[in-house]
Amino acid sequence: MPSNKNKKKKSSQFPSQQTTPPSGKSVSDRPNNSQGQISQDSMTTHSISSSIKPEQMSLTAHAQIQKYLQTTNKTDMEKEDLNAVLRLSQHLRLFGLVSAVGYVNQQNAQEGKVRDRTVPVWSSLLGQMLGKEIDHKNAQQRRELMETVVNMARNEPKKYMASWRQSMTLAEHWNFWARAYAKGE
Repeated sequence: MPSNKNKKKKSSQFPSQQTTPPSGKSVSDRPNNSQGQISQDSMTTHSISSSIKPEQMSLTAHAQIQKYLQTTNKTDMEKEDLNAVLRLSQHLRLFGLVSAVGYVNQQNAQEGKVRDRTVPVWSSLLGQMLGKEIDHKNAQQRRELMETVVNMARNEPKKYMASWRQSMTLAEHWNFWARAYAKGE
């Protein structure tokens, strides 16, 4: 017969969860509960981002690439166009949506082949994503696009973050469709 002295008392790996803190009130009854606020904020953000239908992203991106090709009277993405799409994806990931529309709107001596090829692609794709028709040669339209995004970031940060997430998701599909329409070499 085994001895009870040799048996170790089993201890739980995780401490028991206390639903009522020492104050006697449950955590959810506390008036200034920062955890509740975070939860509420993420629910609001979730409802904004739930309007982004993942199953539609590829179709939307395809239509946007097609529209870019139509407006530039091209049937295929040229190498520089493809590079511009890939650059946009990277820029959105690293710097954000405000920075991307800021780049499109820059009016400085930064002219050259890269900028000449990048701005039309970025203007088209970002404008379409935000529901605006942008002629990359029209400085006023580019400025309005930037003002729209800056105001959104300043006054509607949750909407801005949802738009930024949407742009990063779309960018993956833009990359795919740009490669699909790239000229074979």
